[in-house]
Amino acid sequence: MIEATDSIVTMKDAIRAVGEVAGIFIMGLGVGIIGVLRKRTMSLKPSQWTSIKEKKFVKQHGQVHELLTEMRVTLRASRCLIFQFHNGGNFSDGSSIKRFSVTHESCASGITSMLLESQDVLLTRYIEAIRILEESPNKILSVNSLPLSCFRSGLEINNVVFFTISTLKCLDGLTPLGFVCCHWCDLNELDGIHEEGIEESSIEQLITQTTHQINNYLSIKKTEK
Repeated sequence: MIEATDSIVTMKDAIRAVGEVAGIFIMGLGVGIIGVLRKRTMSLKPSQWTSIKEKKFVKQHGQVHELLTEMRVTLRASRCLIFQFHNGGNFSDGSSIKRFSVTHESCASGITSMLLESQDVLLTRYIEAIRILEESPNKILSVNSLPLSCFRSGLEINNVVFFTISTLKCLDGLTPLGFVCCHWCDLNELDGIHEEGIEESSIEQLITQTTHQINNYLSIKKTEK
């Protein structure tokens, strides 16, 4: 009788031991799976964030280019460009060297691109352009009316006969962000718009509205970087 009881107790102990081992094994397996899942989640999140940012950047860039192209086609312009200011280093006294570069461009068929030649340009070479930004933004101007300058030479080299410059600013409405340029290399295209009865004030209003829309997209991009 005692032997039977001892064997039952031994069997219960064995079952309990097996249960404890199985529980430890299952718990360890669960912890391991959770760890793997956490590592996988952590490894995926940065790439997912990067992908989202890249998609948003591409979308915004596409929207800016679409607005630029739509304005060029509507105005029958030869070329529309966006220039953005940036710091190109520092002088020996520590002050920043102001530069600008073309970041977006839309050209009509057969018109030479200015994108590559207009990178990292010293702002001091184009003081005339800054003067026009302050005094005559969005106005259609003749290249022949400009005084001799680097700005005029650059337009003439690229066969521009008429142009406009429109101001881009940061979200504070004060800090310069850059400017939008429309170029007409064929006088007949601009004359054609006038012959259709479209007033110059309407053209300037369209340029102002489109520049404002472009400004909104570029300001968003600046704040999200």
